[in-house]
Amino acid sequence: MKFVSAMHEKISELFEKINMRQFLKFIFVGVINTVVFYGVYYGLLQLGISYVISLTVGNVIGIVNSYLWNKFFTFKSKKRSMSETVKFITIAILQYFLNLLIVHLCVTILDISPELAGLIAISISVFVSYFGHKFWSFRK
Repeated sequence: MKFVSAMHEKISELFEKINMRQFLKFIFVGVINTVVFYGVYYGLLQLGISYVISLTVGNVIGIVNSYLWNKFFTFKSKKRSMSETVKFITIAILQYFLNLLIVHLCVTILDISPELAGLIAISISVFVSYFGHKFWSFRK
């Protein structure tokens, strides 16, 4: 019971640290990025390219788009730091592998279409991305 209470307290502390305006900007950027990522992903699937390659290409394009929007719009980082870029890419890679795992499980185990699996993966991994970028990549 103490473990559950301690976890609840930590989660509550984490949510208190969320800047709601910044989170809404992050969601806005996420919507733009989702359209970019999913447009590439879906388009490549329609060309007959495997979901693994489609997901990879969509993510690479999405990472560049997301970095620029989040750096300058969401988190307003003025740093010119290689460290910041490396941190951003590290979070993006973690998010990519999480997305790939979720899509793979949805497609192979749950028999969900790759198109729908991509949307499911995005909706889950957005939280990993936000907290990673807020508290690590663009931390002030």
